[in-house]
Amino acid sequence: MCESLQGLIGDYKFMFTNGLVYRFFSAGKYLICLPLVLVFILISFSLSSVSGNSVSLTDSIWGTSASFIHLMLTLTGALVIICLLIIYFSLKLKRLNAELLAKNRDIITENKDLLKVKNELAFQKELGAKKHYESEEFFRILVQSVSDGISFYDKDRNLKYANPAFFTVTGTDRESYTYKAFTANLHPEYNDYSKKREDGLFKDGFYESDISIRHKNGNYVILSTRSVVVKSNTGEMLGSLTVMRDITKLRNGMEEILKTNIESETSNRLKAGFLANISHEIRTPLNSVVGFANLLLDDNLERETREEYVEHINYNSEKLLQIIGDIIDLSRLSSSQIQITYEEASLYELVGEVMDDAKVIIKRTDKPIILSVKNDTGGSNDLVFTDRIWLKRVLNHLMDNAIKFTLDGSIELIYSIDNNYIVFIVKDTGIGINKENLARIFEEFRQEVDGHHRPFEGLGVGLTLAKEVVERMGGRINVESEKGIGSAFRFQIPYRPAGTRSRLRQAAADTMEKPVDWRTHKCLLVDDNRDVLIYLSRILVDTGISILTARSGFEALEMVKADNSIDVVILDMQMPEMNGIEATKEIKKFRINLPIIAQTAFVFENDTDIILEAGCDACLIKPIRREHLITVMSSFIKQE
Repeated sequence: MCESLQGLIGDYKFMFTNGLVYRFFSAGKYLICLPLVLVFILISFSLSSVSGNSVSLTDSIWGTSASFIHLMLTLTGALVIICLLIIYFSLKLKRLNAELLAKNRDIITENKDLLKVKNELAFQKELGAKKHYESEEFFRILVQSVSDGISFYDKDRNLKYANPAFFTVTGTDRESYTYKAFTANLHPEYNDYSKKREDGLFKDGFYESDISIRHKNGNYVILSTRSVVVKSNTGEMLGSLTVMRDITKLRNGMEEILKTNIESETSNRLKAGFLANISHEIRTPLNSVVGFANLLLDDNLERETREEYVEHINYNSEKLLQIIGDIIDLSRLSSSQIQITYEEASLYELVGEVMDDAKVIIKRTDKPIILSVKNDTGGSNDLVFTDRIWLKRVLNHLMDNAIKFTLDGSIELIYSIDNNYIVFIVKDTGIGINKENLARIFEEFRQEVDGHHRPFEGLGVGLTLAKEVVERMGGRINVESEKGIGSAFRFQIPYRPAGTRSRLRQAAADTMEKPVDWRTHKCLLVDDNRDVLIYLSRILVDTGISILTARSGFEALEMVKADNSIDVVILDMQMPEMNGIEATKEIKKFRINLPIIAQTAFVFENDTDIILEAGCDACLIKPIRREHLITVMSSFIKQE
């Protein structure tokens, strides 16, 4: 094809050169007119010259004219010959040019044919490449490259072909592989895989199944398999082709998703039950509080009856406070806001308070239960560093739980110090717990019997809170129980011995030993709620202290500026316009040594920290009890 193109280029060069020659000779046929014109001019000039002379000169003129005419004829003949030659060559060149044009058209046609041949060759080349890809070698490369295991067995289950991925996913070796060894590594659950596979191939021509096989690393892997019958063009069965894919991660992921969905559904169901329990648990004691409070309006009540009503109100109010506290603690537990703060505490006093609370509950429920305490500390230091409030909450939850599920019998609280741990055990002779429920007894909202048929009240969060608090303290909790025999909850926390009593606890002890006399002191009560001011004034009236009241932060600020005799301020933190924190900062600017005791309904540790950082000297959590208020005020007011 290259030689044809070179010939084509040569022909074009030839045509170009001869074309110029043709145009040159074509122009020559017009040049023949030039000598004819010259001859005509010369003859005319000669004739004009002869006509102007005399007759005498005729002979000489004609002699001269004859030679001139001869010359002219000679020139004319030469020119005619030249012109004839030019015309001849012009005609010949014209014919040659026509031949060249025809040859040019032939060359263009040939060039088009060559392009067609070129395109055909390219198509054949592409077709050859495609056939190469479809060759046996190409398919072998493809099968070798896939990540799924591919294997071919003949009719006698002999492995005839397997790609590298087959041995990777099955965890076997090419050299030692046998079908018998393959089936021997199957999980016992899939021992019938081989038979089912053969039956499926015989009946349907294919078989699909997920299997579990022991990998060479010792772990079981899950494979998704599909086997199909392979036949020849004549319909003869050649064997079976099996494709295997490792779906272990996929299956584990699906199981995790399924587990998460089940847990989510369970949690939603438990929360729904929890909300229903909240409604019941709150409305029941609230009904008693409102009902007995209305009964107190009767002027004809005897003293004993009035005291009974008040006792009912107090008991149900305490119960409401406990429920609200549990709900708040649950919220803190969910948001990881439970913080442990360490202070000095007496184990003996702490256990005594827990037992007093338990006695009140038993008296209210009128159950024949015997309470007992066993101190196995062996004379060890009774004062320890711990979170007194949370530790008491844990013990109260365990004692309440024991009393709730003990219809009659005994409850024993045992505490001891063992290997740098304080160990508490609450044993009861109650109804006990089924063994299948022991593993989830500490989960939130869990109760052994749920729904409207449950025989015992409660929100199902007490044990959850107890477990979380104990673990936050660096300890652990467990339970041993037998249905119909009783239960024993045991927990331990690190033992941190302490020294002398703190100033606040010493002040509380001193306050309990002798009556309070604050007649020469003055206290400012600040709260936007009128009922709170009345309540605080009533519980302080026996101390003899002079009481001033304010309904806002601005009013309190003006009263402190106007009266330098104010000894202590009891300040609410949540008020309109100027809250307690802002008022505290303003008061401390000009009376930095004036004790300010905050009262608040916020119970989170970070709220308390903010209050103390603002300048308050102490913080009381609502509802405020008289003995607690007197104890805190005693640390700032001197006794007369």
